[in-house]
Amino acid sequence: MAGRKQHFIPQALQRGFVAAKGKKRQVYVFKKGHEPYYSSTEGVAAQRDFYSAPSDEQSLDDKITIYEGAVLAPAIAALREAPTGPIDSHVAAAVVVHLSIRTAFVRGSFSVAATEMLDYFADAMRSDQTARALLEVDTLKSESMLVKLIEEEILLQFDALPESSRNALAKLVHFRAREKFPQMFPGLAAMVLQQFGMLLEKIPEMIVSGHSKALERDLAPVLRVERLKAMNWQIIAAEPSTHFVLPDCLAVGSKTSNFQEIMPYSLLSDDELAGVVMPVCSDKVLVGCFGNPELNPASLNRCFAKCSLDFIISSQADAQTAEAANLIGITVSKYVDSLVEEQAFSAPEKSGSNGESPETKDGVLEPDPGRVPIKFEPSSRMSSKAQATVRKLMSAPELQMGLRTVEAIVVSDNIVRSLRQRGVTLNEHAAQVVKLGTCHTTETPDGVSSQLFITTESVNQVTKGRPQARAAAALIRHQAGRATYYATVVARIPKETLQRQRPQLEAIGLRTAHFFCSHYFGGRLSGGSLVSDEEFAIVDGVYSQVLAGCVQGIASARLHFFEHRDVDVALGLALGHVEQLLCATANACATTCSKIDRWKTSKSIKALQAVSLGEWFELLALDLERFFDSRENLTGDSDLILLGGHIERVLWSFGIVLSMQTAEQLWMEVFAEEQLENMRLMLRG
Repeated sequence: MAGRKQHFIPQALQRGFVAAKGKKRQVYVFKKGHEPYYSSTEGVAAQRDFYSAPSDEQSLDDKITIYEGAVLAPAIAALREAPTGPIDSHVAAAVVVHLSIRTAFVRGSFSVAATEMLDYFADAMRSDQTARALLEVDTLKSESMLVKLIEEEILLQFDALPESSRNALAKLVHFRAREKFPQMFPGLAAMVLQQFGMLLEKIPEMIVSGHSKALERDLAPVLRVERLKAMNWQIIAAEPSTHFVLPDCLAVGSKTSNFQEIMPYSLLSDDELAGVVMPVCSDKVLVGCFGNPELNPASLNRCFAKCSLDFIISSQADAQTAEAANLIGITVSKYVDSLVEEQAFSAPEKSGSNGESPETKDGVLEPDPGRVPIKFEPSSRMSSKAQATVRKLMSAPELQMGLRTVEAIVVSDNIVRSLRQRGVTLNEHAAQVVKLGTCHTTETPDGVSSQLFITTESVNQVTKGRPQARAAAALIRHQAGRATYYATVVARIPKETLQRQRPQLEAIGLRTAHFFCSHYFGGRLSGGSLVSDEEFAIVDGVYSQVLAGCVQGIASARLHFFEHRDVDVALGLALGHVEQLLCATANACATTCSKIDRWKTSKSIKALQAVSLGEWFELLALDLERFFDSRENLTGDSDLILLGGHIERVLWSFGIVLSMQTAEQLWMEVFAEEQLENMRLMLRG
């Protein structure tokens, strides 16, 4: 039976780094944060019961001891005595793999990484916003924890339902989970933090157990050995008057044969590995790679120290080794930091309070309001004073990205007529929407171009300093803010992504999301988002009136379906009013930026609560703010698809459920009164 003091770096290897030979082999140990000390190899890199406790049966330590005597020690001796030059790849691979996976470094680095990750998770759970990202609450990705949980539970409980119905139900449950998250968060956070605390206590035990089981399975994993056997191996000697140290990770690796970025071998996967270096004694290193190694032996001790976790072993206590020892732990620390940084649950950074785009903060986009022509219709309305007013309003730096895509600013007595003269088809609903101003976009080979339409009356309000001048100014800038939305989205999201074929329901959602998101951007970038209590009361009054009309319109569309059973007409009416409601809500959210609490006691929220949309308002505000704040980092359309789903959420409150029977066939189900009431109860619960 082997003893209880068990070496995770075998003495057979340490003896190649002795400082003095005698009855006891002595080495210098440079431990992180401590002065170097002189010790017998018997007491270095050893721990009581590191591999296994004493047992009447063959233990893991017994197994390792037998392997050392029969295989490892002779192989190390052969490598140490070999002349410089090529070496047998079978011997090299077996030694490197076994030694690297048995060390305390493996346990320690994994423990540090796991502890750091759990600490980071715990910090994320202390904030509503970072917790949402950590738990992937606001994503439709199939790999999201929440999405998986919902889909599995619905499949378990409602397996008899058609797939389209299960999908619609999953969307509903997902929306409610997102809406209720603020109320659920305190209890959920307390539970998760308690679990994290318990897990932190168990980490050392779990890592020891996992490491021991891995060694029990195989002392030299075949796949790792095969990878290394495919390399070309050689012994390289230290330069005269220099020496090599032994890192506690034993071997280091590189993703390239030029060894520009060296990491602990055990932290690299087989596929990443292109080169390996392991010291076998103080004057020789074993090197393997797929080409010819581009290696500077003089720099290796610094690399070995950086890749160590706790200590290095040396045959000398010279100044160069002491300097290298100051670098112990650097690479592992960076590795752990990179694991944390790769996580996608950081809360989005806030933009400036005025909504300024980061691209304009350093003057990258200089204001150039004189570049865009201003047209007055009728032309008799044109005056130098009115032109100066418009140019001044458009000079804000945050609007310049949008203005780069604007072909003209049209000041018109009748915007509906001006649009129709340009060949734009407008139905009655669309005409009502644009009469106070609009940003009319056109797709071009290079992206999107826009024309801004503003009313003569709003320009006169500002020019003549009338009582409504501030609101009129915000309305004018609003259209340039909408142009900025389109310019931002087109610049950030690949054209092929935006134009790809989609299921009909997703396409409707995306088109509508573009529309109401542009209004949110317009509101945030218009300079009118810091309103007084008096102005807020006016906004609340207007918004509540719009809500009342939209609610009545959607309810009428539902009744139209029951009376005429005409899906196309009923759906068209419903979607038109939902779009109007979403645009109005986006504008309302933009009015107070992130200060959503101002709406909680408003007339408008009471109207929304009556149709089970009170909590939905807060969720839409959050989604829009998050989208606005992350606009500089857009790479795909996933956020827009999520926002487009709000169409369905609104329709559920009126007993209208949309689903896709096939990729092309959109299905509309309309609930009777009793079902509608049950649906609203569900959406309130």
